[in-house]
Amino acid sequence: MKSKAVEDSEGVSNSFGVNFSGGVNSSGGVNNSGGVNDSYGVSTSKGISYSEGVNNSNGVNRSDGVNRSDGVNDSKGVDYSFGISASKGVNRSGGVNASFGIINCYGVNNALFLADKEALYSIFGAEVSGERFYEVDTKLDSLLDGWFPRFNNARKLLEKAGGDWSEVEASDFKETLEDWDKPYEAWKDMPKKAIKYVRSLPEFDEKMFARITGMGVIRSSEAESRKRELVEEANKLLAKANKLLAKAELL
Repeated sequence: MKSKAVEDSEGVSNSFGVNFSGGVNSSGGVNNSGGVNDSYGVSTSKGISYSEGVNNSNGVNRSDGVNRSDGVNDSKGVDYSFGISASKGVNRSGGVNASFGIINCYGVNNALFLADKEALYSIFGAEVSGERFYEVDTKLDSLLDGWFPRFNNARKLLEKAGGDWSEVEASDFKETLEDWDKPYEAWKDMPKKAIKYVRSLPEFDEKMFARITGMGVIRSSEAESRKRELVEEANKLLAKANKLLAKAELL
């Protein structure tokens, strides 16, 4: 069945079952996918699947009646909200999971009928003011300069394809971590100036940073390795000095 008004879109390739759909406009990154069916009013959106009545939204899956919202999954009656999963009746809220009847709340989990729960801000688990949070967040963002940890090879595949998503085979996507409890490979290229800044924060927690990035663990491992190398070098120098000393005594 022919679909209409599919325009200004990128990376729509090798896909099937796109039918009875209209008003899909200015969207990208739909590749090797199927079952986008009986959906209407999808505009300026990305990652929309099995949804109805979705407008000006991103990352919406198996949801109904979603308006001006992002990151909504398996939910209904969501308006002007983001980060919503398995919830209903959510309005002007963020980070709501497995809840019902939520308005103007942030960071909500397993709640029934909740209003006006303020957002909490933290750095390394330490609660901070919103002002302090945004101060650090803004500075860190500038030091990262667009960098972020990558846990798959999607970016490399895109670069290899000349920046054209339609040339990227979805089956080539692979995770880059062998062990998700050892995340160093994804974080190892973090800009050094950003690492230095993070370590300088009064809220900094070495243990937590190592748990998240694997950097502390790697750093300790490298330090131990370097220590062994220095000991070996010192032992060689000592042996050489003893030989020279023995020669001097014979003279």
